[in-house]
Amino acid sequence: MRQICTLIFIFTTVLIQAQTVKGFKQYADKVVITMPEGILSIQPLTDNSVRIRLSANPEVNVPELVLTSKVPSPGFKVSDSPSKLEVKGKKIIVRLDKQSGALSFEDNSGNIFLSEKAGTRILKPGSVRGEPCYIAGQSFESPDDEYIFGLGQFQDGHYNLRGVSRRLTQVNSQISIPFIYSGKGYGLLWHQYGLTDFNPADNFVPLEKQEQPAVKTQAADVTTTAGTQRRAQSQSTYTGKFSVPEDGEYSVFLDLGDMGNRHYVVIDGNACIDQTNMWLPPTAGALVELKAGEHQVQVVCKADNTPKISWKLKDDLTTFRSPHAKLLDYIVFAGSADEVIASYRNLSGNVPMFPLWAYGFWQCRERYTSGSHLVETVKEFRKRNLPLDVIVQDWQYWGNRGWGVPQFDETNYANPEGFIKEIH
Repeated sequence: MRQICTLIFIFTTVLIQAQTVKGFKQYADKVVITMPEGILSIQPLTDNSVRIRLSANPEVNVPELVLTSKVPSPGFKVSDSPSKLEVKGKKIIVRLDKQSGALSFEDNSGNIFLSEKAGTRILKPGSVRGEPCYIAGQSFESPDDEYIFGLGQFQDGHYNLRGVSRRLTQVNSQISIPFIYSGKGYGLLWHQYGLTDFNPADNFVPLEKQEQPAVKTQAADVTTTAGTQRRAQSQSTYTGKFSVPEDGEYSVFLDLGDMGNRHYVVIDGNACIDQTNMWLPPTAGALVELKAGEHQVQVVCKADNTPKISWKLKDDLTTFRSPHAKLLDYIVFAGSADEVIASYRNLSGNVPMFPLWAYGFWQCRERYTSGSHLVETVKEFRKRNLPLDVIVQDWQYWGNRGWGVPQFDETNYANPEGFIKEIH
């Protein structure tokens, strides 16, 4: 009997020593837990959503630019045991494993739909251009049959984002939204206002610029402060070698350093990224099957781009990482796509509906060049009995007045009141 008691005492002591939870306190709207890496907050927001925050400083203050609605805190219960701490809402349960420190999320039927990968939570000091900040990151387990959608408007052509590397930046033709929805029945908003890497590829390939341009100098339309102008552009070729440790599917990531007009990456003679247009974002990713061993890579881009290539083995994880953060912050939503979006809208504010006239066909192109161009286009639609409700001028209506000046150029847009009245 004495031996049994001794074993129980030893086991309990080891369990306590291994725990990552130093203590917790329950408030009316959240549970705050003291962890070795900082203060962890579990805050139910609605019946099917919960906010997770980890900060090194309990006094950290970040303005609420997304979750602007004042939604009453839902009811929740807290259950504590030696091995776990649970925060139970009406439709979502958050479980903290006290030994690993990882969180998992269940629906009200007890099905785990999302789990943090133990040991992947990141909140460490960093700096950007001399400004102190934190690097925040988290990886979540992703089974091989998961489909992940979202992240905004990209040109890379990917539908299922599982394993794809993306850099979430706002540039012309690219709209980044750090929100995903999973076929496993959950949504996740990575609540960071700055740059975020999705499934970052951290193995970089040394590239060497070749002496001769890959393509002869060509004339192309480029954007200037005076409008579109014809300019000579040349392209350069970079080559490199890299080795991968095993056969498998790899994520390859191209970073040009600035917007470009060509994304072209060739591995072992096969193009894995191939896009050409005037409005390409700085980055693009692809999934490629590679054999273990050495591989040759070639990049063709504008001569003034400074390309980087990196790679990672596709794994069973979904990872977010932000290099300029104040804290780790994300929101998990449980349910169908409709339920998730409804909850998101409830928290961020309902979007007002367009006026009735705006629900018809919008005619839009890169731009129209004059008032008569607009008028004649509308007349042609009417002549062909094609429905048209809105026509978009877009940019460069200002001529030589300066970039973005909200005034029509008299040379090409004489009598604005007259041609707009004629359009109507």
